[in-house]
Amino acid sequence: MRLIVGHGGGSFPHRFAEMFETNLGIVNADSYKGISLVQDSAATLNRIVVKSLLRAGENAISVQPSSALIAENGRIERWNIEPIREMLKHNLLPVPYGDVALDTKKGCCIISTEEILNYLAKRLKPKRIILAGITDGVFTSDPQKDPKASLIPIINSKNYNDVKKYLAGSAGIDVTGGMLHKIDRIFELTSIGIEADVINGQKNGHLKRTLLGERGLGTIVRL
Repeated sequence: MRLIVGHGGGSFPHRFAEMFETNLGIVNADSYKGISLVQDSAATLNRIVVKSLLRAGENAISVQPSSALIAENGRIERWNIEPIREMLKHNLLPVPYGDVALDTKKGCCIISTEEILNYLAKRLKPKRIILAGITDGVFTSDPQKDPKASLIPIINSKNYNDVKKYLAGSAGIDVTGGMLHKIDRIFELTSIGIEADVINGQKNGHLKRTLLGERGLGTIVRL
């Protein structure tokens, strides 16, 4: 099984991104300091993730988006992904992550993990994408706050427009747009036959079972 493992930044870069309004672009002289601090904190978390994978016996390789891609209005415009193709050929485990990027329109932006997966999936054509978070899938409201929240088992072309009204921001600081952004980017891929599973990565065994092909442990996103 050949995998790409991408991860978000959590509190590491998002705190600085919010402080310096990095996702809005170059807004003042302090924006350049913000770019550096966001990049450094995102890379710091990535090293923790990669070291954890190495300790688990995986041949993980860090992939730094900020040093290799150019964005336009927050979407990846160009990125040489040949090194990632070669890593996969040699059964290495590429680990890209949400990062800051230079942007031809705004000066800079935040590139989310979902944007990265969207770009890579359109070119590498994976069988499936798995989004592992802290909830059991996509819900009608925040299940951590609303006991009446109900799981949406399938998101497809028939119900997507209705489901979008339920998709709010994430529980913590997230300058990339929370759950709505995640599903938007992933739903784009259904048109080329790529499906996704949104699962609870904190539940013991759920990620392994999903990787081995089991479906329905959370929300399935498909055409």
